[in-house]
Amino acid sequence: MVTYKEQQQLIEAAKQGDSVALETIADSYKGLIRSIVNRFYIVGGDKDDLLQEAMLGLFNAVIGYDETKGAFPSFVKTCVLRRVLSVVRKVNGDKYKPLVNYVELSEADSIAESPTDNPLTVLLEKEYAQRVEDAMDSLLTSAEKQVLQMFLDGYGYEDICKQLNKSYKSVDGALQRARKKLLQLKEQ
Repeated sequence: MVTYKEQQQLIEAAKQGDSVALETIADSYKGLIRSIVNRFYIVGGDKDDLLQEAMLGLFNAVIGYDETKGAFPSFVKTCVLRRVLSVVRKVNGDKYKPLVNYVELSEADSIAESPTDNPLTVLLEKEYAQRVEDAMDSLLTSAEKQVLQMFLDGYGYEDICKQLNKSYKSVDGALQRARKKLLQLKEQ
């Protein structure tokens, strides 16, 4: 256990760039940092990502600590917790959802073609695929189906515009309408 005076000396040395002092501080606060990190989850990430962010929070605590304003351990806890919460909110927010749910088309093909041992799963997947196809036929207009199919085949917006002789805005609108209709189907 480090005494108060030794801790202040380590903090000052770390502020001056002493990596050994910073490492010593990090070692003494590993338990606290891990207890904070274990309470949170990042979609598509792992605990090591959060642990790195927590260590940055510890580094910020060392740099920003002012002994006249309170105890160092509580300041470390606050800095680490705020850093981790900030990252969790940022990554789990709406802005990053497309990246988190992203699947490479090559992976999607291999997932779709992967054999399964359970015949019930195969049957349910076929029924679901048929329901989606039927819903696409009934919900989407011919233009929306055409644009969506070309997009799923790997065509970019510009290529779809050229091939269908439509404006970028109309192609984007058709894709967005199709997307909304299919999301409504998914929620049912």
